[in-house]
Amino acid sequence: MIISLSGPSGIGKGFIKEQLLQDYPFIKELAWFTTRSLRPNEKVGNRISVPISEFNNLVETGKLVLVQDLYGHRYGLKKEDLLPSPQVSLTEFHPDNLSAAMEINPEIIAIGLVTFDLSFLRKRLSVFRNTESAAEIEQRVAVAKIEIETILRHKSLFEAVIEVAEVSESSVFDQVLTALTPHLTRKDKNHVS
Repeated sequence: MIISLSGPSGIGKGFIKEQLLQDYPFIKELAWFTTRSLRPNEKVGNRISVPISEFNNLVETGKLVLVQDLYGHRYGLKKEDLLPSPQVSLTEFHPDNLSAAMEINPEIIAIGLVTFDLSFLRKRLSVFRNTESAAEIEQRVAVAKIEIETILRHKSLFEAVIEVAEVSESSVFDQVLTALTPHLTRKDKNHVS
């Protein structure tokens, strides 16, 4: 089973992922390959930075799927990591890639995170992320609007779509956990190390 979080930059996917990995040690985070350098807060393992030539070779040989170009960098997931497995895995899917991912593995439990207050995202990106310029933040906010519209348009693909506003991250995490608990409880009981 794969748990997927979808939502725009700055909405809190990283916090939710960290909490799930901490609270459920049997969950493994899938590693995305990227052509960008790792951010200071990223751990080696959940992102694998490779040169563009290596990335393109992995795509050409069919080893990377769900390839996307975002903000001047390429991202892709190893196809073998996406195949059905007894392992519970955690990742993020861009809303445009979710249906393609579900064609490869129908056991994806998707959670969509949206906001109707784009100033909230702008604030989070500038204060908490603090890795992008003002122009990059504005670009991410513009893309966020499109991503939110995509999530809402394809709401039937998601186990839950949760609105994030100026509330504590733990409140949003509680809502995510409510949606995931039936799946996690079943997998935890059946989990084999």
